[in-house]
Amino acid sequence: MRLLLPRLPIAFGVFGLVWGAWQAILPDLAARFDLTTGPLGLMLTAGFAVSLPVMLATGRIIDRVGPGPGIAFTALGMAGGLIVVGTLTSLPVLILGVILFAAGSGAFDVAINGAALGDERWSRPARLTLLHAAFSAGGVIGALGGGALVGGGTSFALVYPGLAVAAAAVAALALTTTWHLRGSQQGVPRPIAMAILPLAAIAGLAFLAEGSMETWSAIYLRDVLGAPAFVGALGPGAFHAAMLAGRLVGAAVAGSLGSPATLLVSGAMTVGGMAVALLGPAPATAIAGMAVAALGVSFVVPVVVSLAGRRAGAYAGRGASYVLSLGYAGFLIGPSLVGVLGELAGLRIGLVVVPVAASVIVVASRSRAARG
Repeated sequence: MRLLLPRLPIAFGVFGLVWGAWQAILPDLAARFDLTTGPLGLMLTAGFAVSLPVMLATGRIIDRVGPGPGIAFTALGMAGGLIVVGTLTSLPVLILGVILFAAGSGAFDVAINGAALGDERWSRPARLTLLHAAFSAGGVIGALGGGALVGGGTSFALVYPGLAVAAAAVAALALTTTWHLRGSQQGVPRPIAMAILPLAAIAGLAFLAEGSMETWSAIYLRDVLGAPAFVGALGPGAFHAAMLAGRLVGAAVAGSLGSPATLLVSGAMTVGGMAVALLGPAPATAIAGMAVAALGVSFVVPVVVSLAGRRAGAYAGRGASYVLSLGYAGFLIGPSLVGVLGELAGLRIGLVVVPVAASVIVVASRSRAARG
């Protein structure tokens, strides 16, 4: 297990790098294929829908063979999807690439979180939060880097193979590691699965809010508020920066307030921040509001995954996969819902789903599911 310490922060950081850059150049990808919010949302939803069974299978794989091969295989799947998307040959090929990328990305998420939960040094809330902070740090770099490249005149298509190389490097790193995940070959007992289910629902609301802001912030800034490419990239950039800040202080907040109060504060901040973002007329106001909203929602998933890991015990790998897989229904619903609403009533109205989801988290923070 000695080699686990440097490897996991790198894996989380590269994962954030990939997603930050993906979000920053998504408006350019949509424009290349003349995709409005509705079709774009449906395409992204199709990718996340395919990822759900893949994520569930990943939990079983890492419990059996360990996180090293699991991380490597899923990273290569993610890289393959990026390469296919980067060809920009036709809409059917684009859809295939998005599906491959989403499936590989979701499975990779399960693999790295399962690896963390399978090691006692990383499964504690404070350490797990630091790993999620590494993801957010990578997201800042990816979003600002992608925005700077496109804003400087570089073709956005060239970003995809660069991200694929980074994912492949993580795969190679994982295969050189001799870590082993604690786990059981048996299925998760029904009482544990039922105890985890409400946590998956809370995670789903957080993922819906996160995914909606990540996916649509750059498009909202550029298409609705008229921001240039680099300013548009500041949307996901500020989102990930706020998530980073929140996750760095999240352990202290959760430790002093407890899980229920942390979730309450998280939901309230997200509601308030998105109200400012959607009511403000200028890009600067919207970016600031989204940053506040992201700061709030940043606490939710690490707290919920940590609670699930403690309840699952020896089944930590599959417990993580259940919470993340079922929670990813938020990613499944969010892009499509925001896209369809945006098609019908404008993207500003579509993004109202974020404060609505956060309001439900506020209510859930008072339930038994939020207690450790």
